[in-house]
Amino acid sequence: MPSLPLYFYFEAGALIISAFLLFKFKNKPIHWFLPFLFLMVCVEFFGLFYQRVLHKPNTWLYNITIPLEYVFYGFIIGSLCLTPAFKKIIFWLTGLLAAWAIINLFFIQGFNNLNTNTLKAGSTCMLIFSCLGLLDLFRSDEHTTLLANPLFWICTGLLFFNAGEFTYLFFFDTFLSKGWDQTARLFGSINNKMIFILYTCISIAIICSRIQKKKT
Repeated sequence: MPSLPLYFYFEAGALIISAFLLFKFKNKPIHWFLPFLFLMVCVEFFGLFYQRVLHKPNTWLYNITIPLEYVFYGFIIGSLCLTPAFKKIIFWLTGLLAAWAIINLFFIQGFNNLNTNTLKAGSTCMLIFSCLGLLDLFRSDEHTTLLANPLFWICTGLLFFNAGEFTYLFFFDTFLSKGWDQTARLFGSINNKMIFILYTCISIAIICSRIQKKKT
């Protein structure tokens, strides 16, 4: 198999950190990062194998797993927020996003076309969730020190990741129809670079959660 891209090692690195720090770690909801990151690394490896070795399109795979990522992050941020109104908004929007992703996958854009409708809705929700999470940090005195708080790093990573894609996604269909980015190479380049930031922040969040646990 050809060499793995750099972003894969950031994802694998986050998984290794979670395996060391979250094994037998019962601090909910952070401990769910361990199975989640394992799933993401497996999906990424299979997607690369499917594309580079079997030379087959892997769009269908990401049409299934990307909505799962959105739902997971919505669950995590909603669970970590302390403001009841923010929790309610995040959980309701996560449920609506999941329903929209299923409808779009089965009845609108299908499995074989990149589900840009879901990406747009998901990216928008992630920006909203990140902002609500950060606002929650400043509103509640019950949170720990900002830079030592997992919620801060998760929201920061998601904010940068989705802000990097947000503008492009809303012109994505035009780019494809005009043939400007027919193979989605530009989109992939933006996505892959933002992964560096996202998974670095996730790794820091996991480390912070473990440090918090030791102090309690």
